[in-house]
Order: sequence, then structure tokens, then C-alpha cells
Amino acid sequence: MAKLRWKRTEKRIGAAMLTVALLTVAAGCGGGGATTSDGKDSQAAAPSGPVKLKLAYDNGNTIPSTSPDSNEALKYLQTKLGVQFELNINSWEIYKEKIRVQIASGDVPDAFAWRTMDDFIVGMIKAGEIVPLDDYIDKYPNLKKQKDLYITKYQNKIYAITNVRNPVASGDMPMIRKDWLDSLGLQPPKTTEELYNVAKAFATGDPDKNGKKDTIGIQIGYANNAFIGVSGLQQPFGIQDKWVKQGDKYVPNFATPQFKEWLEWMQKAFKDGLIDPDFAVTDGRTAESKVVNKGQSGILFQYASRMNDFEDNYKKSNPNGKLVPFEPVKGPYGRGATGRVNYGGLFITKKAAKDPAKMQKLMEWLDFGASPEGEQFNLYGVEGVHYTKKDGNNEVNAEATKRDMPGAFLWTLPVGKTEEVFVGKKNSAEAQKLVSDGNLMLEKFLKLPAPLDFAFSPTRSKYNAEADAFINGSIVKVIMGSLSVNDWDGIVKQWYDRFEGSKWMDEIAQAAGSGDTK
Repeated sequence: MAKLRWKRTEKRIGAAMLTVALLTVAAGCGGGGATTSDGKDSQAAAPSGPVKLKLAYDNGNTIPSTSPDSNEALKYLQTKLGVQFELNINSWEIYKEKIRVQIASGDVPDAFAWRTMDDFIVGMIKAGEIVPLDDYIDKYPNLKKQKDLYITKYQNKIYAITNVRNPVASGDMPMIRKDWLDSLGLQPPKTTEELYNVAKAFATGDPDKNGKKDTIGIQIGYANNAFIGVSGLQQPFGIQDKWVKQGDKYVPNFATPQFKEWLEWMQKAFKDGLIDPDFAVTDGRTAESKVVNKGQSGILFQYASRMNDFEDNYKKSNPNGKLVPFEPVKGPYGRGATGRVNYGGLFITKKAAKDPAKMQKLMEWLDFGASPEGEQFNLYGVEGVHYTKKDGNNEVNAEATKRDMPGAFLWTLPVGKTEEVFVGKKNSAEAQKLVSDGNLMLEKFLKLPAPLDFAFSPTRSKYNAEADAFINGSIVKVIMGSLSVNDWDGIVKQWYDRFEGSKWMDEIAQAAGSGDTK
């Protein structure tokens, strides 16, 4: 069940465009590159001047000047690294079309960003126009530290440098109304049974003491074929990875007995009034608002930053309200939380790899961004321009920093400190401690997504959105009771029949056997 970001639907660019792109790239790039069989740079004379690097990537909706004559941050970075950037930076909605057209025209950058492993990228890999990066990464210490988080793979090789984050930035943080627990004389739940009982007390026991039955036990939502706040409820039932090995086969997680056990628990919880009765028509923002603005709901599995939002909103008019983290509950198949890991990333083309000087500078740029010095540059920019040191602190020139946007010229960053993830410095010391302590607690239970979750499959590419909508829509019906849990095997069979499930499974098994994972 896809729950990561970047779910917007791409505009269609025909298969013919992809074919033209690959043929043009192959013609434009020429023959073999100047790299050894293990991917290491061959010897090359030192360049006589700055190495020119053509880069393309997306960067939000605000783009700074990309001329060093009018951008002090870019000027500093180019001088420091000995490079001359030619940059194509756009917001994602503009970028994704422009880069495909650019490549189709034969104007191939040295490196470019893409957010998934799809037909476009796999076609370029098979044509030899994108290079694997494992051996390069190993030679650069700051990148090597992050290597386990680069999960964009094909045939067991890393093909993209991901702009990583600390995996504790997870949407599975369990949070609960501590004031409601105190009001009812309860403790934070430790098991799925206790979670059920606490949620029932929240929904029926008038925890806010207003004499009305207007509280919700567990807050979830559903919008755009995806659930909000559900993954943390699945972990106790052993549900995380999208594909589960059964014998010599891989089956989708919704085809497992554990999934039916989870559906039974959810259906009973909904029937007994523990779950928001309007969850099926409640998008993410509305679901969060019922907790952090209206204070209607008592239990939420979401990002830790919701505790900041709670203080910024509900707590201002209800100072006794308190939303706190608690440990993931234990269920029949354990407990845990899914680490938040980005996929896709920056791909490097054969055009760059066959030029050792270019490849070296590309990797130095990426390694710098992942270094403590790169983090300092990202946060503060250039000393004397964007900030000055005074009494051991950095005084920021906000106008210059906003104008030049130093971070726009880095792709990588170090992994953030666990105790600082989602900590809002503008919030109270109490709120900062809640978030920080929650992160340190959750880190012990984190599980990274399996790379196989994102394995390239032509059948997946063909049906993914429609198949997700079918399964998730059916889950909604089971939870709400319009379908029986006993009907689930029939739903799974329909999935196999409608979406070439057996073929899909074979492709995943082949990917697992060859190490072909995204």
C-alpha cells in the first residue's frame, strides 16, 4: 500500500517518445566510457580549469538565480569544488516533462533526478545510458555512511543517490491524548488488546467530560486511493513489506492470513465505534485537524510533528490538552514502525561516467552535500554574505539567504540527528522534548522498507494505480462491514484475475532471485 510521497499522476508522454529518447541518447553518447570493469575511475590528466557539469533536478516551487554573477552561494560552491554548473532546476510539475523532452532531443545531462524506477529509467539502464554507482559511493566517506538508505536498485546495483532523511521521520509515530488517559484513569496501551480497550473508552467514556458523546477513539482517513494513519495499526499484525515470501513464491501482503486477521480487528473496532465513522471520506488534512485543531480524536499514528501542530492549535484554547507519544503496541506478530526512506534520486549518465574528471567532480559535489560542512552551507550559506559569527552563534542575513537559497545547489545532506527530527524550535520546551523523546523511543522499533517493495515490474507499471484503488477500496468496504472478512479471498482472486496477478508475482520472484530491486 503506497504511502510514500510523490503520488501525483504524470501527464502522458507516449511510448514513441521514450523510444526516440533512448535511441537519441545512445547515438549522442557514443561508445564505451573510460571506467574500469569495477566502476572505478581510470587515470586522467588534471583539468586545466573548472570542470563543466550539466545537472537537472527538481527543487520545490521557488527557484533562485542560477547565475554565479548574481548568486553568491552558487559562486562560492563552484569555486570551492572547481566546477562550472549548467543547471536545469524546476518545480517537479514542470521538471518531469522538461527533462524527458531534453533527453529525447539528445541534450543529455551528466546527472538528472527522477523519482521512481519506471519504464523510462529501466529503459535507459538497459540501453547502458545510466551507470551503477556502488563502487563510486564506496570511495566517498560521507556517501558511504548513507549507502544502506539508497534503495533505488536494479539487478542488485544502486543506480541513484537519494536525498536521504533520518528514517525516524516516520508516519507511524503512535500518539495519544494523555489528558484523556488521566481523565479515565488509564495507561498508554502496550498491546493490540489494550489499544482496543483504550480506544473504546475514549469513544464511549466521555474523556473530555463535556457530557456529550462526541469523541473518537482512533483517527484514520482515506483519500486518493491511500490510507492515512493505518500503517502503525498494521505492524502488530506483521504487515509491512508489500511482498511476502511463501515457499518459493512472493505474494502480495493482502493475500496473507495475517492481513485477514488485521481486517477482522479493524472491522470489529469500526463496528464498536472506536474508529472515526467518517474515515472513508476524510482526507489527510481533515483527519489531522480532528486531532490537532478540534481535539476530537484520542489516538493517531502519524508524523511526530503533529505534536507541534497540536500545541500550535488546540492547546492554545485548551491548555490542559496534551498529545504525547507512546511505544508501538505489540500484536500477534510483533510490533514496529516503518522507517521513512526516500526512493528515486539522482541518476548519473554514461556521458559523465566516461569522463573521469566529470565523474570525480560529480561525486565530490554529492559527498560535500552529505558532509557536516555541506550541512552548514545548506543551513547558513556563505560566511560574510549570508551569515556572520557573533559570540559563538551564526547571525543570519535573512534577505540574502532567501535570495540565494544555498540549499538549492545541493542534492545530498547528512542524515539528521534523531533527537532533532521534527523538533520545532518555535514551540515550547515541553513540546520539543515530547517530539525528541518520541523520536528516540521510536528509533528502537524502526524497520526499513524492503527494497523489493519497489522492485521494477512491467505489470506493476501497467496496473499499479488501478490495482491499488481496487484493493484499498475493498479494504474500506470490509472495515465498514459492507463486505465480510470471509469475502476477502474472493477479492484477492479478483485482483489476480483483473491485474495479471500471476504474471506480476513471477516478475517479483524474478526480481528477488536476481536481486533486481528498486
